[in-house]
Amino acid sequence: MKDFPTLIRKARLDKGYSQDYVSTEIGITLSAYSKIERGLTDPSLSRMKQIAGVLEVDLSVLFKPKDYPHFSGVADPGGVTTPVSRYEFEAYVGLVRDLQERLRDLNDRLL
Repeated sequence: MKDFPTLIRKARLDKGYSQDYVSTEIGITLSAYSKIERGLTDPSLSRMKQIAGVLEVDLSVLFKPKDYPHFSGVADPGGVTTPVSRYEFEAYVGLVRDLQERLRDLNDRLL
């Protein structure tokens, strides 16, 4: 169950949906949905099915990060691997490229 909140968040972001959209589609408040996505509330099985339906993802995949097609694992400094969406991965790559360019510029100025 610990992966469910992370995976629904990633699936929602992959779809480009807001939390407000998903909460409206399943008939709960934004606050209630946010708590599910942050892992503060454990949804019922029927609620999980509703969320999976809105996100157009098979419910079983939302419990197994390695089976979600748009996720890759990224290890944080503590060694825990968490899934990231393709969008987030591309943003990280862009950030690293920008930082590398800034380092080259600074290095050129110093030399």
